Amino acid sequence: MKSVSKVFGAGAQAFRALDDVSVDIRQNEFFTLLGPSGCGKTTLLRLIAGFEQPTSGEVLLDGRDFSGKPPYQRPVNTVFQNYALFPHMTVAQNISFGLEMLGRPKDRIKAVTEEMLRLVQLEAMADRRITQISGGQQQRVALARALAPQPKVLLLDEPLSALDLQLRKEMQLELKRLQTDTGITFVFVTHDQDEALTMSDRIAVMNRGEILQVGTPREIYNKPQHRFVAGFVGEINLLPAETTGVNEFSIAGGGCLRSSEAAHVPVGGQAVLAVRPECIALSEPSDGSLTGVITNVVYHGTDTIFHFKLADGQELRARSQNNAARVQTFATGDQIGWSVDPASVSVLADDPS
Repeated sequence: MKSVSKVFGAGAQAFRALDDVSVDIRQNEFFTLLGPSGCGKTTLLRLIAGFEQPTSGEVLLDGRDFSGKPPYQRPVNTVFQNYALFPHMTVAQNISFGLEMLGRPKDRIKAVTEEMLRLVQLEAMADRRITQISGGQQQRVALARALAPQPKVLLLDEPLSALDLQLRKEMQLELKRLQTDTGITFVFVTHDQDEALTMSDRIAVMNRGEILQVGTPREIYNKPQHRFVAGFVGEINLLPAETTGVNEFSIAGGGCLRSSEAAHVPVGGQAVLAVRPECIALSEPSDGSLTGVITNVVYHGTDTIFHFKLADGQELRARSQNNAARVQTFATGDQIGWSVDPASVSVLADDPS
């Protein structure tokens, strides 16, 4: 996508769904567009598919501009949120339908259909009608039908949203397996951060028609570059601070933190520090340590969340894993010390307006 914008409507009613978006999606990668409802991710997907045309900019595939070309002239297939399967057909017939419309030879259609059934592990369901299989199995049929023509790019528009939690988690792993086995580029749209972190090779976090950050799941989670990214992907503590030296910051609640990042904030300048709850270590208070007061303790089974308040009233969260070797015993009202490794402190930029 090169400088792509999309405007719906005109005049006072015009709405800019995408604003000068540029991004490169690599061959054979699982690429996720992540963001809240209305951020532009589905519009971007529809521009790749050809269901919408850009107001300006180019959509390129292998260097060829596909802007203005209809969906059937693009080597792209889409799996929709509602699957769009034919209920009067069998599983095998649904998979073979697209190949028949493309005029493929019958022997080739049969071979590819059998191959797709094996790929999605539905050989035993080939002769069942769509109404006779589960939601998870229907999703596999939709995937097999979309993969059968061997597109260069497979687009997936929140295809897991209709599944229950356990099945959704199983299908996350299944989707990644299918992408790896086929070598096809997957472009996946979701508002679910867990889906994005679980499956993606890279993630583009979007908001208000813009891409704020592109990176691996580890980069997006551990090194967010904007306040929105930090807050949207996982839990985060945001600390207003003043720069006191090279990568040294004084926080309003008292004490100093360091970051291993190059902050590019001049001494005396204002900054916002981002710290994940699991990166905060709690201890008994000691001379020179950062301190706070426990305000709430929430047990989550695998871990415990400690809410604590700084001297200026700001409340932070620390996440501690529950295991027999290390049990945190702090209770509401306790004075505590806390610390953060400089490698776990991110210095955030202001988000685009």
